[in-house]
Parts: sequence; structure tokens; C-alpha cells
Amino acid sequence: MSRFFYTVSAVALLSAALLLPTACERAPAAVLERESRFDLGLGRLEDELGLFSRNGVIPGIPNSIAMRDGMIYIGNGPSNKIMGFTSYGDLVRLLYRPRDNPRPVTLGEEGSAGSDSRITRRAVSFSFNQLGHITVDSRRHIFAEDLLPANRYVWDEELGAMLNRVVLRFDSDGNAIDYIGQEGVGGSPFPFIQRIMTTARDHLVVITGTPGTHFVHFYSPAGDPITVVEIRRDRLPVPSLDEGYIPVLNDIIAGVEGRRVYLKVSYYRALRDPASNKEQGIAFDHARIYWVDLHTGRYEGYVELPHNRGDSGREEHFELVGIARGDHFFLLSRMDEARTQLVIMNDQGRVLRRRYLHIPERNLIVRSFHLDHDGVLTALLGYPDRAQVVWWRSDRLLPGR
Repeated sequence: MSRFFYTVSAVALLSAALLLPTACERAPAAVLERESRFDLGLGRLEDELGLFSRNGVIPGIPNSIAMRDGMIYIGNGPSNKIMGFTSYGDLVRLLYRPRDNPRPVTLGEEGSAGSDSRITRRAVSFSFNQLGHITVDSRRHIFAEDLLPANRYVWDEELGAMLNRVVLRFDSDGNAIDYIGQEGVGGSPFPFIQRIMTTARDHLVVITGTPGTHFVHFYSPAGDPITVVEIRRDRLPVPSLDEGYIPVLNDIIAGVEGRRVYLKVSYYRALRDPASNKEQGIAFDHARIYWVDLHTGRYEGYVELPHNRGDSGREEHFELVGIARGDHFFLLSRMDEARTQLVIMNDQGRVLRRRYLHIPERNLIVRSFHLDHDGVLTALLGYPDRAQVVWWRSDRLLPGR
């Protein structure tokens, strides 16, 4: 199988002396108002979220959410369906596998959709094998990860991974267009897909993982391959080669304009007994966000992430939930069972805003976030008796808003 890519090397990292030091907003964090958009019942009907298998078990299949121009899309992996809602909770799109879902009663399946896709209510059946992550572009084209049937799996000896996933494309009416593989339209399958997303230029980004390497694939709006960035775990940048840092790659996200790929890397160091000088495990030291320029394939810079100690006094790690316009990083970190801290940083290392988000964790079984390009944070929160779709107008916290 042919490949073309940039191999990212830590040797290409710019000198840390050229970068500005990390700064911190010192004011106490306020609470960012949470706006409830709508609730979903749990079950198999067209406007319900299926979270449990028939024997009451929660399957390890992703549920994902995407928001584009006020429309909210939910990929319900356990039920093999994609639901499209207005921001008021009106179901206007449904892609579903009939074997796992009853025939919809509130949406039409016959005829073509009208010219205004925002108000046309339509259901389309499709034989998903196993739905995974979803994303949506500005044309309201839906991209959906799907697992291939077992007889189409391909073992890649070089990668040491099974190739068994593709990305399906649907138009704004829910009609299947084609599928994207490694080489573009109709290409060979991907290995395990960690994330799919679209840029402001409607480039599809597919981030995959193998035992030793991550690949970040970029495709044009037509589905043609643009480039691939290879990120090897054994070549992650380290602050110092002689201080025993252990790097762990946590998150990979493409920038809004598609010029950069961002990596969140955590660093650990060995703990030693002062008396015996023997190792006693490892401990978290600090974390950074690096970025790779797509034109050069090199690490071009980084910022240090602030430390965060929750109310328990324990170090709580940050999750890189997304990148907004202007290269603003959105980071989430748990504070306690009801509060999550939101930190917004720029690529100069300055913390611009800190806010608390109200996210009760008691009985929380599904937690999926989506940050749109303008900075609106949307979440799907699933509990044993219901699911909630909420958002925070965090876009208003960005400079110039």
C-alpha cells in the first residue's frame, strides 16, 4: 500500500528560548452560564438515544456530537443512527440502520427533500455496520466512521495493525455519496480511528492510531488526499534528554484553518527513594501543547499548560477539547463532582479566560464535547434516565467579542 506523509521529528523543534513564557490569569474563575438546548429520552424511537444493549449493558461504542451553524448532530453508535436536530430540539434528519431501529413515524422517507434543508424532515435508511465518530462540514455534509464487515479486514504487517474502518459521506439530505479511505475516495481502509473533524475550509481530517504511530490525514472537500502527517511515539519532543522525562501523547487536533496539527503531550518523571535511590514509580510533571506546521512537517513551537489542583488537592489533567479561530486552545479539567474548569489559552502561552462549567458527574455515563470553529462548546450528557444537549457561549470569551 502506497503512502505519502511528513514524518515529524523532535529534532526540528524550535528553541524554547524563542518562545514567550506562559502567563496565567490570576482572577478567580466565574461560572459560565450553561444553556440547556433539549433533553432526549432513552430508547429506540427516532428521537431517543440508545445507550444500553438489550441486556442492560452499556456497550463500548462511541456516542458523538457535532454542531454546525446552530444544527446539532448526534451519532448514536449503540443504535447505529445519526440524528440531526435544530437547536430547539426538533428532529429534522435521521440516518438509521433498520435492523437496530423501528421505522420512524414522525419523519418522511419518500420523495426528495425540499430546497430548505433546515425545515425539511427526512429519514434515510442505511446499513451501517458499526457507527463510530461523526463530523459535519459547512455544506451540512455528514461524515461518519464505520467499521467494515470482518471479511473485508486487511492486516498491515508494516503498521502492525488491522485496517478495518472507512469514513462514509452523506449529502445534506442524508443521501449516501461515497466513502473515504486512506488514498481518498474508495481508498483502502484506515486502522483504528481516534477522531474525525472538518476544518473551516471543509477539509476532512482523519486521525488514526497504530501501536507505534499516529497518522493525521487531510482531504479536500472533493475527497482528494492532501497530505498525511506521521507522529511517532518514540520521537515525541522532550524538554531535556538527560532528565528522564517520559512523554505521553494525550490529544491530537487539527487547527481551524488546517495549517497546523496540535499535540497535547504530558511528561512524567521517575520517583526515587532518597535513602536507597531506587525508583518508586512515576509521577506527572507538566504538560505542553505543540504544533506541527503542515508545509514543513516540523514542530514549530509549544506552550506550557498551567497546573490545576482540584478541590481534593490532587493534580487534575487538562483535556484539549478543541481549537477555535485565532489559534485559541480550549482546555477542560475536573475540579469536583459538579464543576469542570474551562481554560482558554492563546498560542503565546497566555491564559485569557478561566471559567467553571456546571457538569454534574453523579450517574453520568456519556460525556461528549464539540467545540465549533467560533468557540461555542456543545455537550451531550447521558444519564441512566435521560440525555441532555447543552451548550456554553464560550465564543463570547474570545478577544474582540
